[in-house]
Amino acid sequence: MKCNSNLLEDYIEGFLEDSEQQKMEAHLQYCENCQREYEQLANEQKSLFAQLNKPMMTHSQADFIMQRIQTSTKRKKSWHTLKISVIGAAVIVLSFALYSLNRTPNEVAQQIDEPTQLAEANSSGQKDLSTAEQVPSLNEPFLDVSIDEVVENGDNIDIHFRVKFKDKYQQYYDDLYKEIRTRYQYKVSVDPLLLDTHYAFFGKMRSQIEFAIRNEAGQLIIRTKYLPEGERPMINIHSSGGRGTDVLGEMIYTTSVPRHTNPATFEVLEMKADVFDLYETEVNAAQLQPFQFENETYIIDALEIKQDILHLQISTEGEPEVRASSWEMVINDRLIASDRANVDFINNRTVYKLQFDGYEQIPSTFKLVPVAVEIKKQLEPIVLELD
Repeated sequence: MKCNSNLLEDYIEGFLEDSEQQKMEAHLQYCENCQREYEQLANEQKSLFAQLNKPMMTHSQADFIMQRIQTSTKRKKSWHTLKISVIGAAVIVLSFALYSLNRTPNEVAQQIDEPTQLAEANSSGQKDLSTAEQVPSLNEPFLDVSIDEVVENGDNIDIHFRVKFKDKYQQYYDDLYKEIRTRYQYKVSVDPLLLDTHYAFFGKMRSQIEFAIRNEAGQLIIRTKYLPEGERPMINIHSSGGRGTDVLGEMIYTTSVPRHTNPATFEVLEMKADVFDLYETEVNAAQLQPFQFENETYIIDALEIKQDILHLQISTEGEPEVRASSWEMVINDRLIASDRANVDFINNRTVYKLQFDGYEQIPSTFKLVPVAVEIKKQLEPIVLELD
């Protein structure tokens, strides 16, 4: 979705269709300009409606509000709509006051709570961080790659390289990591290492790359990604391994090639990462609806119980560059990991097949959250020298 001030105004005022509303919510996750405009419009609308909530509106207050509406030339459409909304809201408030005289206190409280519930549902998928900054753009290289060491090892040459997030991304995901560890209650694991949520989450975040190695003549020695037509590597088999560090998401990898190939350059072809995300979406089991995640539409294909196992299947068109590695459920603020999960590519769709043990009936409502989010970024080759 492209930036559209008119649609943003309609979104704030609640006039968008469900499909357009979901697209706008997905767009707001990453567009900083629209986020700023959203906050400004929302604050202005809030200040106007704050006047409406007072028991009595004086003439000066009414004049102030109407002056704000009439003199806001930059948003004529929005304030015209808002003027109608204010008048309509006043009628509703008066009607509600009269109607509530004939209702019990519990019924009145339920009506007051309902708008809050709707607002929470509409904001599903937004990044609501107390400490983290806005999500940095992923339309640029988001990883730093460096050669740590090149050493001779018998008949082989071992190349040790480090992959980590650039500083602004590192700060964002460090803050997000702190936030997500306290967001839900977690299912107790029989593995003692996973009883501490630090171990449960730290290992989920990894940085990776696809790369090629060439000699001084430019001949391809190995390539971990696709092979262009007409170019074949000098060797078909190579060994690689990796390990994490004490820095969240940072990885150190080692790859080995025969000495006789004389490696000279290391080319970074694609950046990949598994990262955290605070996205969540409400699911009503009685009325399954598509949902938007990272500008893609996801469908719940199946939700059923078989032999005390809850089977959940989710799919989306194609293979998105940014997608969930898998999905988990949240019920009453308790995060429940799937007991078995498979991700397949079937009929040009990415299909998640999840199983949750120990369910006699389908939960009426729950939230879906991504286990981690896989990000891929195709690049023009970044060439590093192997000294």
